[in-house]
Amino acid sequence: KIRTHILCTGQVYYTLLQARELNNVRDVAISRVEQLHPFPWDLVRDHVEKYPNCEFVWAQEEPLNMGSWAHVEPRLRTVFNNTENHSGKAIRYAGRDPSGPVATGNHKQHVFEEWAFTSQALFGEARKPTDIVSGVPKWD
Repeated sequence: KIRTHILCTGQVYYTLLQARELNNVRDVAISRVEQLHPFPWDLVRDHVEKYPNCEFVWAQEEPLNMGSWAHVEPRLRTVFNNTENHSGKAIRYAGRDPSGPVATGNHKQHVFEEWAFTSQALFGEARKPTDIVSGVPKWD
């Protein structure tokens, strides 16, 4: 039973996959959308229909005003509206807040932001990890 389907692109997929496995999260599916232009409408539609009763999350490492969010959000909304199970559904964003620079320039802040968006994607809220195992956050 999948409760959340995370869509992403790029290396953030591996960050999410490692965190999901370490934290034994079994009700979250993670899918990479690697071709953003031209957008793979049919492939994405068929894939999201595999999980009829879940919420959707777009996860990205880049700040909100950068990365793929602005490009994929209206396209995913269109895809959802052309499905049997997800018409009218919204997609939740999990990523860094809007920012001028791509990175914070502060390693502690960068790591904190990565943990925050990873837990937002997996659990729906920013959580501080209780442990770090080989660079992967562990939550209780």
